[in-house]
Amino acid sequence: MAAAPLLHAAADLRQKTSLYVGDLHPEVTEMDLRTVFCSVCPFFTLRLCRCAFTGKSLCYGYVNFYSHMQASEALRKLNHMYLKGKSMRLMWCQRDPFARKSGIGNLFVKNLDSSIDSARLESMFCKFGTILSCKVAEEHGKSKGFGFVQFDSEYSALAARSALHDTMLEGKKLYVSKFIKKSERTAPTLSEESNFTNLYVKNLADNITEDTLQNMFAVFGKVCNVVIMKDHEGTSRGFGFVNFDSPEGAKKAVDALNGSLLGSRTLFVGRAQKKAERIKILQHADKDIFNNHIEKLKLSNVYVKNLDVRIDDNKLREIFSACGKIVSAKVMRYDNGVSRKFGFVCFSSPEEAKKALNTLNGIMFGRKSLYVAIARCRRDRHPEQGKYFAARQSQSLYPSNCNVIAPPIGPPYYNLPTFHPPISFRQHPISYQNFGANMGVQCPLGVENYQQQFYSYFPLGQTHQQLRTPLPSSDNRIL
Repeated sequence: MAAAPLLHAAADLRQKTSLYVGDLHPEVTEMDLRTVFCSVCPFFTLRLCRCAFTGKSLCYGYVNFYSHMQASEALRKLNHMYLKGKSMRLMWCQRDPFARKSGIGNLFVKNLDSSIDSARLESMFCKFGTILSCKVAEEHGKSKGFGFVQFDSEYSALAARSALHDTMLEGKKLYVSKFIKKSERTAPTLSEESNFTNLYVKNLADNITEDTLQNMFAVFGKVCNVVIMKDHEGTSRGFGFVNFDSPEGAKKAVDALNGSLLGSRTLFVGRAQKKAERIKILQHADKDIFNNHIEKLKLSNVYVKNLDVRIDDNKLREIFSACGKIVSAKVMRYDNGVSRKFGFVCFSSPEEAKKALNTLNGIMFGRKSLYVAIARCRRDRHPEQGKYFAARQSQSLYPSNCNVIAPPIGPPYYNLPTFHPPISFRQHPISYQNFGANMGVQCPLGVENYQQQFYSYFPLGQTHQQLRTPLPSSDNRIL
């Protein structure tokens, strides 16, 4: 029963006829791949995957062969072959992504010498089982000192890890462990923080070499590995790493060399941390400083509107320069370059912004009165704008010369235009007193425009009855 899965896997392997080709140079084309694979054996189809929008190569593709034997021959001869200066990585095409994403049989290897490439790494691990994928991470064509090896079974990966972990290769001690996804990695425990062996060193001068660091740190214990990080041109980036054989030597080096002078620069020596750990520490340490800085910037930024269309950034800076040091001045414009008649001026301190507010708000510049206020983000403006427009809407329901008394439960209001008989009238004082009394509206005597609309309130239950009410008596008719 136990041998059934192995037989099934072997049978499935013999049926595969497609290869995945990855880690390609961005300039590799379909013709380049066709030339390379045709030199080994004939194939059925070849496809280089490209971006659907830009058409640029995604640096991987697929090759389908007529038989499993032809695919195996191409895998054996072309895997890790250099094409346009970059090593190709070939593996069997796996339509089911579970094997790739599960991490089964996947190993992480570090402390690799720069001379170790993917082909040599695979030759070291292949004696422990069938390797699905093997890769040494590179940057600008140079090894980053670590890589990955994935076996077809967890048993083979465990055998390789037990045999090769802590072994010496090219004068460096290998570190082999089970690969853990970034999402599953946890923060270092207290024991890991106290028993560190890898040190981070920065503020290095350009002329400092790895041999100089080796001699400097070897005083405190056995050093396994020293590396200075460099850019693609081979120039030092000013920092590096030193890996000790024991935690005691690493602690002594931190206590003795952190803050010491190397040439004209002050060294920083500390425990090497992962990027996620460093970001978390920096965010926690600088949170208050960051918040205070953001709050200061908010209070130093001034909003200006009612600008003349001829005012540009330089003119805006000139207007506000008398109030203090200006960090930036910007007039907002449409896509066609026409001014939107407002802008922003950022001062170096909130006091200068307050001075500009008190000095320039309301002054006439050209034919317009400038409006100056402290700039506020949209989410802070919206609540106050909502209250302002709600108040304006409630005030505009009735004319300013009418006093309408609304009941506790508001029936509907009707906006009825005044009826105008098709006869001429003379301008006489018009009395709405009795008419308004019937409607619940009180209006003073005065000469009115006959085209003005009359806003009236009718209780819902009495609307039709009042509309059928006969005209008032003759002594109150319109003359």
